[in-house]
Amino acid sequence: MLCAILLGLGARRVRSRMLVWSAICFALLAAANIVLVLDFVVFPGLALWPVRQGLSLLAVGSLVYGLIVEER
Repeated sequence: MLCAILLGLGARRVRSRMLVWSAICFALLAAANIVLVLDFVVFPGLALWPVRQGLSLLAVGSLVYGLIVEER
C-alpha cells in the first residue's frame, strides 16, 4: 500500500498518467493481499478466493489498460 501511496503522490507532483495507473494497480494488489489474509486467518471457512482473484485481475487489467492508453 505504501508503493501505491508513493506512486499517487508522484503522479500528482509530476502529472504523469502512467503513475496514476501504476498506483491503481498497486492499490488493488494491496487490497487483494488484505483479502488473502482475511480469507486464511480471519475467516478460514469462508471462500473469498473469487474476490481475491477478481481484485488481482482488475489490478493487472488496469495496468495493461494504462500501458495501452498511454502509448498512444
